[in-house]
Amino acid sequence: MFTDLLLKKGYLVTACESGEDAIKKFLSEDFDLVLTDIMLPGMSGLNLLKLMKESKPYVDVIVISGNTSSFTTIKALRYGAYDYLVKPIDDEAILYNVVGRTLEKKGLQQQNERLIADLSIKNRELQNTLDMMRTANSLCSLISSTLEIGDILRILVEKAVEQLNAHKGYLLLLDKKGDHFFMKFSVGVNHATAKKFKLRNDQGLSGLVASKNRPLRLDIEQTPKFAKYIKEEDVNGDLFNVSGSISFPLRVRDRVVGVVNICGQKDEKPFTDTQFEFIAILANH
Repeated sequence: MFTDLLLKKGYLVTACESGEDAIKKFLSEDFDLVLTDIMLPGMSGLNLLKLMKESKPYVDVIVISGNTSSFTTIKALRYGAYDYLVKPIDDEAILYNVVGRTLEKKGLQQQNERLIADLSIKNRELQNTLDMMRTANSLCSLISSTLEIGDILRILVEKAVEQLNAHKGYLLLLDKKGDHFFMKFSVGVNHATAKKFKLRNDQGLSGLVASKNRPLRLDIEQTPKFAKYIKEEDVNGDLFNVSGSISFPLRVRDRVVGVVNICGQKDEKPFTDTQFEFIAILANH
């Protein structure tokens, strides 16, 4: 009877032959709402209610019974029933009202959960942005400090890798003639690779970034377009073997003297606009 009434209203309904059948389907599928009679073949409706609330407490259960005993009602509510209907239900509108109200409440709960989750994400993004701005200010202050230039460049690479949660990063400097790049500092790069690294100033992503004199961000979809440059710079596949990269020119008195490459976030997500802006701030100082 209830199945036919709910189907007539457009609800998707799964009917069960017994309490055991119901709990089996309940555990293997997802449902928004459960209606159960107290009297069932096999286990009782109250035991079914108890098992359901123990396994999936977020699913509302409406108990239906011909028993008007307050003891049964209290027990059902104590076990976690959202509502209690007494048979016979003379007006089908009563059933529709209870089901509709219960599902509406669930919809509002889900909406609130999504809003809270979105807010949590926004708060984390805001905190990450603030952290990056603090780091950028700190690094910009270092650049104008009395520290040795070598220490400043090392800290620059280390902080950029740390702040962007990257797999690796390295700084290339041009030789005195400006013909070749050599790896001066690195994080997460094989020592042998760093030591023997040598790249012509017109090759690789670093050569491209130096010639354009502006930062470059690549994600996994863009990588094939720059395959030639990547292969020139990363002959053995040790440097850009992760998803995404950010490269930025290192300038001294408006002259490009090197390039910093930050490769792949550890969570394998693409670098964000905020992270790219963080790198752009460093590049402009």
